[in-house]
Amino acid sequence: MTEPLRQLAEDKLKDRKVIAVMSAKGGVGKSVISSLLALSIGKGTLLIDMDVHTMATAKLFGFNSLHNVGKGGLEPFSVGGIGLISLSGVVKDNYVLLPGNNVGKVMESLVAYVNMEGFKTVVFDLPPGLGEELLTLERLTGNRFTSLIVTTPSKVSIKVVEYLIRYLKERRVNGFLVVNMSYFNCGKIVRPFGGIDEAKSLSERYGIPLFEMPIDPSIEEFVGKVQDYRGDLKESLEKIATSL
Repeated sequence: MTEPLRQLAEDKLKDRKVIAVMSAKGGVGKSVISSLLALSIGKGTLLIDMDVHTMATAKLFGFNSLHNVGKGGLEPFSVGGIGLISLSGVVKDNYVLLPGNNVGKVMESLVAYVNMEGFKTVVFDLPPGLGEELLTLERLTGNRFTSLIVTTPSKVSIKVVEYLIRYLKERRVNGFLVVNMSYFNCGKIVRPFGGIDEAKSLSERYGIPLFEMPIDPSIEEFVGKVQDYRGDLKESLEKIATSL
């Protein structure tokens, strides 16, 4: 028998489009991608920060307050036309250390107790790696989600990300490969971290569509107000949003 909390979380996601932004490698810009993707999809989108240890997404938007609690549950922060849920809205600016499957319980609780009324699309920002967070997402959705697998052009990153792609393929989860920080566009294309031949090979080998994301140093100026960013990276993610 399914536990009541898990059942409630499953029911919340059952009739909604679920998109998971993930990577097997840390430091690839996943939270920025998640945030801008949710903003690009726009109205009716709920962004859930599933990195329960660092809670970076809320920091990108500049939130350091608690979620209100209403009859429908935890009320998402409202920003840029979307909703945002993060554990930081429960613990504020305190660090969180969780052992083992407690991570899964916290994830289930966030989903189960959030008020999702009015939201048709849920974007999850998952922490890097293949662990409890991914397993919990699978349990809650029955593998009915679309993945955005984020890497950089780094050969190490691509080799590590292949583990995740292979796993998702075995689970029959469809998705996209996103090569972040791929190039500068300064009148001509410059690739400071090398070409993307390895990424293209990975895309072709597993039959996954590939998208390149530009490097835009100005994104740093929008930490704490990412909802106001209108640069090249946002434009590129809008193209992905139309493909979902």
